[in-house]
Amino acid sequence: MLRFIDTIKLADGHYKLIGGHNKRINDTINHFFGFNPAIDLNSSLPEPGGYKSGVYKCRLTYSDRIENIEITPYIKRTIKVLKIIDLDSPVFSSEYKQFNYEFKYQDRTLINSFLTEIGGLSDVLFVKNGLLTDTSFSNIILFDGEEWITPDTYLLNGVKRRHLLENNEIIEKKVSIGDLSRFQKISLINAMLEPEDITIDICDILF
Repeated sequence: MLRFIDTIKLADGHYKLIGGHNKRINDTINHFFGFNPAIDLNSSLPEPGGYKSGVYKCRLTYSDRIENIEITPYIKRTIKVLKIIDLDSPVFSSEYKQFNYEFKYQDRTLINSFLTEIGGLSDVLFVKNGLLTDTSFSNIILFDGEEWITPDTYLLNGVKRRHLLENNEIIEKKVSIGDLSRFQKISLINAMLEPEDITIDICDILF
C-alpha cells in the first residue's frame, strides 16, 4: 500500500499551519484511495503541552489513515552549497526524467539517489525544462534585492510556500537557470524552515 508522510512544526507548545497540513492529508487520501476521511489533526495529534519550549518535528506516516505519529527535537540542517541537477539531462534514464513529487511519498529512494555523490553540507536543486523547481527537501525563494520570489514550477506545492503566497510575503514567477544571475541569494523553505533560516549565496549554486 502506498504510504505518505507529513511534517508539522511544533514550536513553543503550538502546532503550526495545521489547516494547510490537514487539507493536504485529506486531499492526498481522497486522491489515492477515493474517499475523504475528514481527518481532523486538532483531535488526532498528541497534546502539545509537553513541548512548551523549543522546536519539535512532528512526523506523520499515513496511508488511507494515520498510521504513526512521532515527535522529535528539531535540528536544522546546515546547507552551504546547492548542486544543480538537470532532470532533462541525457545521462538520466526515463525514470528520472519522469520524476514527480506532487505528493509527499514515504518512499524517497529516487530523491535520495541524487544525494549520494555530494558533500554533507550540500543539497541538490532540481531543474526541469530549464526552470528551477525545488531542493531535495524544500521549496525555494530567491531574493533579487527587493522581493522574495518563488518559482511557479515547483515539484511539491508545500504548505509553507502556500502560506507565504496567501499572505503576500513572497511572489510567484517563472525562474529559469539563466535568471539566477539576477538574484543575490536563495533561501530554503518548508514546514520547519522559515524564510532565511537557511540562506545560500547565488555564487554557491554549482552547475
